[in-house]
Amino acid sequence: MNITLKEIAALTGTELSGNADCQITGAAGLAEAGESDISFLENPKYTAQVATSRAAAVLLPVAAKSVPGGPPNRLYSEAPKRDYAKILALIDKERRKPEPPGISSKADVHFEARFGKDVSIGPFSVVRARTLIGDQTQIGPQCTIGYNARIGKNCLVYPNVVIGDYCEIGDRVIVHSGTVIGSDGYGYWTDPKTGQHHKVPQVGRVVIESDVEIGSNVSIDRATTGETRVGAGTKIDNLVQIAHNVIIGRNCLIVSQSGIAGSSRLGNQVTLAGQVGVAGHLTIGDGAIVTAQTGVMSDVDPQSVVFGSPARPHREGMKLQALLSRLPEMYEALKEVKAKLEKTHV
Repeated sequence: MNITLKEIAALTGTELSGNADCQITGAAGLAEAGESDISFLENPKYTAQVATSRAAAVLLPVAAKSVPGGPPNRLYSEAPKRDYAKILALIDKERRKPEPPGISSKADVHFEARFGKDVSIGPFSVVRARTLIGDQTQIGPQCTIGYNARIGKNCLVYPNVVIGDYCEIGDRVIVHSGTVIGSDGYGYWTDPKTGQHHKVPQVGRVVIESDVEIGSNVSIDRATTGETRVGAGTKIDNLVQIAHNVIIGRNCLIVSQSGIAGSSRLGNQVTLAGQVGVAGHLTIGDGAIVTAQTGVMSDVDPQSVVFGSPARPHREGMKLQALLSRLPEMYEALKEVKAKLEKTHV
């Protein structure tokens, strides 16, 4: 990247203070930035790093105009992280070299598959019969796209992804390596006489709506019947498990190592922080936040914040956690009281 601060201010709509002709060639965090990098501050917790940063320029909140010292060039923004992301998008566009449209001679594509314009299929990928892939979608090497699948426009499927039979992917979806969409749901019935477990056939599908991003090594199980569905704009981190018949709403955030058991429903704009476990057949309401390592064993109300295992309102859960750390002290005090009472009764 080689861009002036004047051009960055125009791109981001920010207020520039400093040398408009200053050349920016990269971006980095406040502590790591060099003399031709741009950085940003959003969290006031890191304000002290502005003064010591070697960055050529820094994006700051409008409220930080009075912060002294630091880089001589400043851009004041209503949303520094958003505008920093616009700059990173320039770097990403320059660095990313998309595969040229076309089907690799080493790919195995069924003659009944149908593609839109400028689709690319990487080497050793398999595309089965009656699958449809939309315009400008890129399928990386060693992917498997199942029978009668649907993939929309402008999608990016990284290497070693599996998209199962009858599954549907919307437009502008990103799927990272190692992810499996449409694996069988975990469904069995147990013979009461023998104790033997028998597989329940999983004949549903998975629907991923538009503008979803799915991290690496994610498993999204097909429904037993009907659909497992992920709503538009939802972002799923690495190492997440989504079981059969789960319905996830729009613009949710599902963070790493979370697991959602079968037939649970998440509303819109729900956040599951890292290592959250959600039991089956539950409902988590719109806007709820489930904090890290929480075990959800009952329904969660809309707009609530819960913590702990089992999940409780956040303030209550934190109070209980604080009391738990004092149990040894409380136990010793209780023993002293008990000893005194025993002496009194002698």
